[in-house]
Amino acid sequence: MTQWPLVVWRVLADWAPTLEAALADARACADPYAEARVLTLLGWVLAEEGRTAEAVRHLRVAPELAARAGDVLGEATALVNLAAALPDDEPGAAETACTRALALATEADDAHTRMLALQHLARIHLGAGRHRQAYEAAEVALGLGPEHEAVARRVLLRTWQGEALAGLGDTVAGRRCLAQAALEAEQTGYDAGAVTALDALLRIADQDELPELRRRHAAAHARIRER
Repeated sequence: MTQWPLVVWRVLADWAPTLEAALADARACADPYAEARVLTLLGWVLAEEGRTAEAVRHLRVAPELAARAGDVLGEATALVNLAAALPDDEPGAAETACTRALALATEADDAHTRMLALQHLARIHLGAGRHRQAYEAAEVALGLGPEHEAVARRVLLRTWQGEALAGLGDTVAGRRCLAQAALEAEQTGYDAGAVTALDALLRIADQDELPELRRRHAAAHARIRER
């Protein structure tokens, strides 16, 4: 799976057929390690393409295959991808998957996969209104960097922290955190992250800040559409 970093950074239309061919080869060879790794990556690609039901179907199978092959990190990654792809009406399953992934990544002493699991746990806690747990999960994740995806990861984690702080009643700190996340996203060309941070900031900003924030939000959306 040497193509993994390339796929993660740039999902192309031909990745799914290529991975489906690789999956057929892995199954023909009765190789659970290869099958689990391909399923995990294929599930991620399908989720990015919006084919969520197919993605979840593959990702439900991958962790057990990885465990059977003794691939601890492979199992953890599959669980994180599953948690990310599961629909919003399965928050309990997503949290269980992330918690298990975090334990496995900790056992393997892999900071990157721990960070991924914590990032999704922060998002899940936030969605459930568990603001303190969301803030703490994001804080631990931030302490595990830097890494090759440092900007995107930091922007999202700071966004979750800003929302969590606002949920805890500290809107001043929440606005500050979200403003930092939005600014870093804009300065580094991470427009999707800018939209996410600005979405949250618009909900809690002072009235006099709204026109400029709306302008920046629209500009980030426009840059995404132009690509």
